[in-house]
Parts: sequence; structure tokens; C-alpha cells
Amino acid sequence: MPGYTVETPEREERGIRVTCEAHGDSEEFPPGRRRVAFYCEGCGYELEVTVHDTHEWRDMGEMC
Repeated sequence: MPGYTVETPEREERGIRVTCEAHGDSEEFPPGRRRVAFYCEGCGYELEVTVHDTHEWRDMGEMC
């Protein structure tokens, strides 16, 4: 299975960039999207990525 790189570019508003390392296909998604789907034609795979911001993390006890 090919490898993928998931990055959050260093900018004021951070989006998500997903890259297929085997084929060099890359797509950058706009800020504000927590779940994105990246499809690489060379691989024939669709990769779904969910990003959680650590600033929004809460302890399970706080969620009740």
C-alpha cells in the first residue's frame, strides 16, 4: 500500500494538505474542514482524514 503524508501548512488559517508519496499527487483543502476525502488516481484509493484540534480537546469527564 502506498504511503501518504498529511500536513497542516504553517499559516494563520491552517488547512489540510494530503500527498500521495508514490505518485506525487497532492491536494490542499481549505481551513475549517475537519474531515476531508483525498483520492489518488494512480493508486485508486480514497483516503479519508479527520483532524482534531488539540485546543478543542476535552477530558471525557468534562463531556458529560
